[in-house]
Amino acid sequence: MADVLDQLQEQEDLINRLHIQAVRQQLSVKGESLTRCECCGNRIQERRQKAIPGVRTCTECQRVLEIREKNYQR
Repeated sequence: MADVLDQLQEQEDLINRLHIQAVRQQLSVKGESLTRCECCGNRIQERRQKAIPGVRTCTECQRVLEIREKNYQR
């Protein structure tokens, strides 16, 4: 049973890594990062702008969006 669970966990980890990679590739195509969050209007930290090319949301709004997306997929 543990082997099956380990395999499922590895598959889930791979899928998550692939999703992250796809999003990062899309972001790099989108161009310059915004300085203000498109959701709340708060300033996006400069280090976030540099770390994620094409970023459009602040850390807090992105966290909320990811939680909503995760719950929606279930």
